[in-house]
Amino acid sequence: MIKSELKEINKVEQFLKEIFVYHQLPDSCFNKVFLCVSEAVNNSIIHGNKKVAHKQIEVHINCQQKTVEVMVSDEGKGFDISKIPDPTQRDNILNESGRGIHIIRSISDVIEFNEETNSLHFQINCS
Repeated sequence: MIKSELKEINKVEQFLKEIFVYHQLPDSCFNKVFLCVSEAVNNSIIHGNKKVAHKQIEVHINCQQKTVEVMVSDEGKGFDISKIPDPTQRDNILNESGRGIHIIRSISDVIEFNEETNSLHFQINCS
């Protein structure tokens, strides 16, 4: 559990590094996993919990057979996935936000949301 503060991403990064060492995952996979984890956590902090510091974000990271599984949940109300604009479309190219889910979808092998869309689960194969 972390607070809804952007500086908390440092704790998540350290935790992920420990997972990579413990499971002997290749260093070449770390950056893409961390990019997805940090995007998910940032989305939870900014959009889900609206930067309300006392609200919590739950981060679970597990590894099985070189596949990293991540679940990030927040206390927010969720969102309508269909209303997220495609950041690759011409009208959205210069937008400063809106790329997180697209990045996670592009990198992950599996991505799922719970029914309330305040919890994201994804998997990345690092073999």
